[in-house]
Amino acid sequence: MKRLVIHIILFSIFTSFIAFAQQDTTIGNKSYIIHTVQPRETLFTISRKYDMELNKLVVSNPEVINGLHIGLKLFIPNHYSVEKQIQKNNELSDINSINKDKNKISLFRNSKLNKTKADSSMVKVALLLPFYLDLNDSLKAYSNNKSIIYPKSKVALDFYFGFQLGIDSLTKLGYNIDLMLIDIANDSIFNSILESNILDDREYIFGPIYIRQFENLAKFYGYDSKKKLISPLSFMSVKNNYRNVYQSVPLSNIQISALIEYIVNTNKSNELIILGHEKEVELISHTKNKLKSKMSKIDYKVLTLNKNQLSDRQLLKSKLKIDVNNIIIPSNDRSFVSRLLPILGSMEDTLFNLYGLYTWNRFDNLDYNDLISLNVHLPSLFVKDSSQFYKDFLLNFYNKYFSYPENYAYSAYVQCMYFLSNEFKTILNYKRVINTSFKSNTKFDIYKYDNFERIKVQ
Repeated sequence: MKRLVIHIILFSIFTSFIAFAQQDTTIGNKSYIIHTVQPRETLFTISRKYDMELNKLVVSNPEVINGLHIGLKLFIPNHYSVEKQIQKNNELSDINSINKDKNKISLFRNSKLNKTKADSSMVKVALLLPFYLDLNDSLKAYSNNKSIIYPKSKVALDFYFGFQLGIDSLTKLGYNIDLMLIDIANDSIFNSILESNILDDREYIFGPIYIRQFENLAKFYGYDSKKKLISPLSFMSVKNNYRNVYQSVPLSNIQISALIEYIVNTNKSNELIILGHEKEVELISHTKNKLKSKMSKIDYKVLTLNKNQLSDRQLLKSKLKIDVNNIIIPSNDRSFVSRLLPILGSMEDTLFNLYGLYTWNRFDNLDYNDLISLNVHLPSLFVKDSSQFYKDFLLNFYNKYFSYPENYAYSAYVQCMYFLSNEFKTILNYKRVINTSFKSNTKFDIYKYDNFERIKVQ
């Protein structure tokens, strides 16, 4: 187990290091050896060379989660210098107490060691993401190419960079945050982490991003009133009613209700078509029930299709109006939506106003021309906007990383600022959903694709 956790736990340190030309250096009264990455070296071989655990190497060099490249300079804590300091103090405290920065980094604690008393104002946080560190490591440093990253790591990296920026911002406001960052590459690793109980002292746990793993987390801690479990990216909800679970992506039913309210308030036509996938009957049923409550204002009909029927363009067209069709599509099925939209888009003699769900924003195989020609409306959150809050994020992100954020960085930043501070409680809004105990975010906007732009309509 000890060998396993060394390879699966990684942590981030929120301090800046400057590479000096000499081989040895001292930073913040701590001694380091500077190692320059050579061809064919991996994180594992470097850690073995210096007889140190892999997680400690990553603590001092968080950029390695992006992968190694030839010439990269790594800071190796000077083992003998640390031992001398320990002997001088005549005690060994928590390993993470060596770092005097306010943002302390949690490492595994040896039960035989004396533990320093935690600051009562400290906020203990865990961030569980699939970095696939071992796979990135296995790419090895064969070339000077700095962009070789295991593709599935990119979502985690993007989210992590935004979250780290949030931690930096809160630190400047005086918050004291203890962050534990954990690489969960697969289910067996994640289950080992749960069984190890290393999350027992965490007050906020963000992730995992996959609902199956998040369900397992909720089984362990879902009734612990001292914890908040945040599902940061999944549109699927937990099956049981765990009181301390927070879902950041609004439930599909909440999105549908908001879309129908918008349609009722803005649509000049009184007719609406519900076009659904036969396997998503619950979403279709909720859409119908919501519309029934608006019966006096709008009429509707239901078209339920399977994926095979989508190939019959004439069948589909025969069920539509010849002029304008207002269609709500309550589907999170990527394949269904990806096949449906091109068929509707090919009906150039027919006008459409389509209303879809948040997940469509993640379907990168949708044709942008179809989104425009079909007047697609989608619920959206964590959208780049003109607010000062977003402008500050964008500027700080660029100043820190010398690049612009990608898809999930802003989402991570917003959630970090909302949960871990008292000043930003209006940027999201979590409410208990009817017939459930967990809370879902209910604050989002509706955007429309128009002339190659996304325009906020509500």
